[in-house]
Amino acid sequence: MAQYPQGKVQSGDLWQERGVSGVSYLLNVRDVFSAAHRLVGSGGRCETVHGHNFQVTLEVKGQNLNQAGMLVDFGDLKKTLRSTLAELDHSDLNEHPAFSGSSPSSENIARFIWGRVNEVLGSLNVKVASVTVSESDTASARFEPEFSRDL
Repeated sequence: MAQYPQGKVQSGDLWQERGVSGVSYLLNVRDVFSAAHRLVGSGGRCETVHGHNFQVTLEVKGQNLNQAGMLVDFGDLKKTLRSTLAELDHSDLNEHPAFSGSSPSSENIARFIWGRVNEVLGSLNVKVASVTVSESDTASARFEPEFSRDL
């Protein structure tokens, strides 16, 4: 059976010989939701109500795999993301309490999703590394907190 590196690389390890001091695993899941919004104060066309089929990518990070060789089950990540997006789907984001006092820009939507998902996944041995919200194939915003320490 293959030996997967866990967290910090041990002295004398083949990984260390190759200059690797530690390892992390990054997992991504994607989903979509449809919603309307207007970006108050942005100037131009985006101040009028318009809609998007937002594409969302959730990325989690961790160091230790379970006995099955997985960081976390993709199904659990998908379920968590799907339930968070259900709150936003087919809505006017400007009327959502999370965006009271701020525009529901892709940046603010990504931060909101990060917070909701982090509440659910915080008990697992992973960090929510980033959330990317795409309004189109050519425009996206990524929320990526800076952590002061590894898991």
